[in-house]
Amino acid sequence: MTIDDLHYFTQLRATHPELTDSMLLNSNNLSRFSTEPDVVVAGAGILGLCYAIHLKNISPHLNIAIYEKNRAPVQKIGESTLSSFSRFTTGAVMPQDYFFRLFGLKDGLQFYCIDREGVEVTSEDIGGLDLSFQLDRRMSELFFTMWAQRIGINVYHGVEVDFDSTHHFNTPQVKLKNFPKPGVTDVDAKIVCDASGFSRKLTSKFGNRELLDGWNCDAYWAYFKEKEGGKAETRLDHWDYPATKHMCFPEGWGWFIKLISWHHAPLANLMDLVAYIINKAKSGVPAHAIPPTKILSEMFSCPFESITSIGWAVRNDHGFPDNLEEYGGGEGERKFNYFKVRYPTLNKLMNGVYELLPKYYGNQTYFVRKSMTYRSPVVAGEGWFAIGNSAGFTNPLISPGINAGIGTSVLAANMSKEILDQPPEHSHAVMKKCAASYQTYSHEFMIPRLHQMNRYWYNSFRDHRLFEVMVPCFWTLGVDDVDSQYVNEFTEEDVYWVIGVGHDDFVDLSGKILDILEPSDGMTVNGEKVEQARALAKQCMDYRKERFPGNEWGKYLRRHDCKLQLVPEKHERMPGGRCFGVRCISCKVWRHNNMNACPVCGA
Repeated sequence: MTIDDLHYFTQLRATHPELTDSMLLNSNNLSRFSTEPDVVVAGAGILGLCYAIHLKNISPHLNIAIYEKNRAPVQKIGESTLSSFSRFTTGAVMPQDYFFRLFGLKDGLQFYCIDREGVEVTSEDIGGLDLSFQLDRRMSELFFTMWAQRIGINVYHGVEVDFDSTHHFNTPQVKLKNFPKPGVTDVDAKIVCDASGFSRKLTSKFGNRELLDGWNCDAYWAYFKEKEGGKAETRLDHWDYPATKHMCFPEGWGWFIKLISWHHAPLANLMDLVAYIINKAKSGVPAHAIPPTKILSEMFSCPFESITSIGWAVRNDHGFPDNLEEYGGGEGERKFNYFKVRYPTLNKLMNGVYELLPKYYGNQTYFVRKSMTYRSPVVAGEGWFAIGNSAGFTNPLISPGINAGIGTSVLAANMSKEILDQPPEHSHAVMKKCAASYQTYSHEFMIPRLHQMNRYWYNSFRDHRLFEVMVPCFWTLGVDDVDSQYVNEFTEEDVYWVIGVGHDDFVDLSGKILDILEPSDGMTVNGEKVEQARALAKQCMDYRKERFPGNEWGKYLRRHDCKLQLVPEKHERMPGGRCFGVRCISCKVWRHNNMNACPVCGA
């Protein structure tokens, strides 16, 4: 049987049915295996892959190996991205428009605050600044795996990693389990990157998770499909627009993220599809000349569909009713349904628009994650860095897992290059300096500020009057010059921007407001505290408007004018924004305004 280039992996599997998923993926590695690579990455999630890709881009000569315990990429939570991630992919991988053949468009964030009775809704939003994606994580991790392999990084699936960190002043030794080559149980690297996520393969050697001050959060989620004819626009402004939706209520908030799902497509077929796009991009074929998603789906027998990820991220300092068992069969189902029923707006939205997809991903329908907020006590040391969730996590609000985490990938990669570029007599001193600097960045700067951001946001959900002022105030604190903040590539400034909380003005204001609103003895806030917090937020907005007078916020906010005044009759952004979504008249999928044709149907 002849194997053609277009369907190479599909035919390879047909010719060799004994190949497992990991064998198929590992066969795509182009470089020879080495027991002494320059760099080892534990974990082939998005951030581990982005660390390796960035490091390979800036140091092409390095031998980099990634080891992943899963036999193939799998779906996981964390589907929404911001412009920081899309700008990284534009600079380090390829322009955005190629990705819209695989992923859904995202333009900004929409927030709907539900009152205590669950009836009245106040909305706030931001968009038009830059575009990003809603990710099917299986497809995204497959794409970045194959891109990494294409540029010379070896990615091994089905291989478990552990570390021996007992040798002080040396890079931790990498222990391998189930490596496909007989007899290989360990490798020695000059630099190790722990990108193992919540399992914290290396950071766990240096201490248990540290919980941050105050309440923590738990999450409950599932996957749904929109019903035919289901409409939410009559109740909720711009619900059909391609932004991540946040339904906010006193105990927390819920996400609604619409995805292009490739879940039912076989791995080999997906690999052929991804290889096709990578080959076209590498050959200089413009994105608009690549067939749209529907034709690609037919070419490679890769079915796709639209689904919606829906979940609640709620404070753990509130109580549940005694009859919780009446809401379902297990903890995830019960607590998910409790909040749905607790607020009539959510109940009406869910029952009228969305249909549950039972066991869509494996044997589980409802998912649970408890006490999400933590940090690892040590995140860097002699010859190693921890990135992403291995270093810490706060909350899915505004998606810091990927979007702030990409800063840890870039910073750790830049420091890895700095260490490896040194002559042997200087490398140890530079290694210690970089480890100390990275420890300060992640442990003392990024995670605490993200935690403070979450407390600020969650407190704004407790009262509509707080929400209407604290949300637009956050936008002014997160962006300086709004028209020049966003460029085409990820920069050093993005590392310390941390999705808007890197500025000292934010720390100062949020600290003062939290001093007023916390600690709380319940979800309600008395009127005097509300007015004190509102006054501080308004003062801050006035100060930021004077400091950046050229910002025309009316182009990016639907309910405010260019001077951040709330305009009750205003429901659309003013003309002149950097970008916006346009709905295809044929397939109803959204594309951005600079595309001449729909990336999904080609119309």
